[in-house]
Amino acid sequence: MNSRILRRSLLLIGLLVLCSALAVGIYSRASESQKQSKSRTYQAAKVTDAPKVISGIQGLEITSVSLINQGTLEAALNIDVTNKRNEAVMALDFIAGGSTYSGLRIDGLLQEGSSLVIIPPHSLKTFTWGLGGIMEGQTVTLAAAVFADGKEEGDKWVLDGIKKSRDKFQEKQRAEKGKNGGQK
Repeated sequence: MNSRILRRSLLLIGLLVLCSALAVGIYSRASESQKQSKSRTYQAAKVTDAPKVISGIQGLEITSVSLINQGTLEAALNIDVTNKRNEAVMALDFIAGGSTYSGLRIDGLLQEGSSLVIIPPHSLKTFTWGLGGIMEGQTVTLAAAVFADGKEEGDKWVLDGIKKSRDKFQEKQRAEKGKNGGQK
């Protein structure tokens, strides 16, 4: 009689362990698919409303946001930025997202000795960012800017990214110049 109770108990324990393992597996997959859906880019052709766009930089104002090429794979966001400062903007970075993010970086300081002004003082400039490159459901933020007077404003992590990217590009350019005997 004891052996019969023991077998039934072991069978019940085995079933409970199996059910628990299945539940953990199902929960893990559901959690993983939720994370993936939270960190994907827009399906450009299906977007009907522009995401929220804000500026985190004093004196750089988001004056207009609109969708262009709506209903197509080339749908994009037009972002008008007005520079209300006395200094030209030489580099800037828009980001969307948190730990998983997308960005649009424009750096007029990439070419050593040949800098480009991105937004002149007291001027408006329109930037276009394809919706297929923007993290879905995220606020787009003008997160960092570098000015002609050398001042940098914005998120330190984003500013560091601008510098690292520029340094890497310039190092590659110098190496290529060296290989070609100083000629471009």
